[in-house]
Amino acid sequence: RELLIIAAGLSIQDPRERPLDQKDAATAAHRKFTDPQSDFLSLLNIWNAVHDEWDRMRTQGQRRKFCRQHFLSYLRMREWQDVYSQLHDALDDMGTLKLNESNAAYDAIHRSILAGLIGHVALFEERNSYKSAGNRMGSVFPGSALYARGEPARKPVRKGNKPPPKPKSNQPPWIVAGEIVETSQLFARTVAGIDPQWIFQLAPHCCKVTHQNPHWSASAGNVLVEEIVTLQGLEVQRRKVAYG
Repeated sequence: RELLIIAAGLSIQDPRERPLDQKDAATAAHRKFTDPQSDFLSLLNIWNAVHDEWDRMRTQGQRRKFCRQHFLSYLRMREWQDVYSQLHDALDDMGTLKLNESNAAYDAIHRSILAGLIGHVALFEERNSYKSAGNRMGSVFPGSALYARGEPARKPVRKGNKPPPKPKSNQPPWIVAGEIVETSQLFARTVAGIDPQWIFQLAPHCCKVTHQNPHWSASAGNVLVEEIVTLQGLEVQRRKVAYG
């Protein structure tokens, strides 16, 4: 069920509104919906919060007021609800899939998202910058919960000293994006951290597997070789396996 809600939410324009004259108030209102690990779960939080309240409200005026107070578009929330209902009815008509009404775990939700967006994965390079398929460099969209804000503190470099190491980042090593858009630069929008192991598990047909450097391992008592799994130029996995 959660995945159906997220899929419907991705098909409409972002329901969050940010009026120029009330940017701070809008940011504060939206913060309660934010999931620090996943913009997809932030969407789910919006849906749950709105519909929990809407179930208690009997008039359209009350629902509109609730949306205004939380800087959400009433019309887009209605559109989201309509798309969800259409998808739900379509699955019912198929009769081959049964919706799981219980809450799904992070891994289950994001593995499902990844299966449909396997070409939208990216590997961390430096703060807010990720390398996507085809070795294209892009940035996490500033509106994302995973976007690192503010300048990291750096120690001054004195003459004769080595430059300080790059500041560490709490951003995930791998992400999947709901969309990759190119405006002033390449942006990953609606992103979440993923386990790169999921990539080969879900889409081995999209990956390239190569082997190199066969060598004798005295500790293993066997000939080993490096196995490298890549997806459109991104190294997903590197491990040693038995040469045989």
